[in-house]
Amino acid sequence: MLGLVTVVSLSLPVVLARPASAAAAAARPEANSHWDWCDSQAVKSAPSYIWARIDGATSMHKDIPSTYWSDLEYRIDIARIICYESTFEYHAENVGQYGWFQMDSPLIYDEGVKFDEYWSGSPTEPAGWYQCTAGERYIHARYGTPVAAWAHEMNYGWY
Repeated sequence: MLGLVTVVSLSLPVVLARPASAAAAAARPEANSHWDWCDSQAVKSAPSYIWARIDGATSMHKDIPSTYWSDLEYRIDIARIICYESTFEYHAENVGQYGWFQMDSPLIYDEGVKFDEYWSGSPTEPAGWYQCTAGERYIHARYGTPVAAWAHEMNYGWY
């Protein structure tokens, strides 16, 4: 049985179907239209430069597994995370969290990236490249794979 929930959104669908059982509701946090949209549409909607930044950051750093680029499901889950966290806006800000991966300044630094480069790029790398570097390092260190990071996002509402 499906329950209908109305969600207010300016650019995304406003009605979403969800299992009405208590067990299904407890399986993950309250979903919303943005979360569902990113889950199903992130790959189709991701700007092409995101793929270039993910590829570049992955291939340039030996500490980021090459499978983050070569495995299609990993790329899809990275796109889902970027979509959900920042709606593909590399200058997204949310209460001390910044960029595509919504990382705070200490975490950005912990992942070996200077905040200015994370935010604006550098003379040699475009904006977003360092965000992918820091974000992929964080995913690798904390979750092991982008699939595990997206699963955590689905189960807890954050990664």
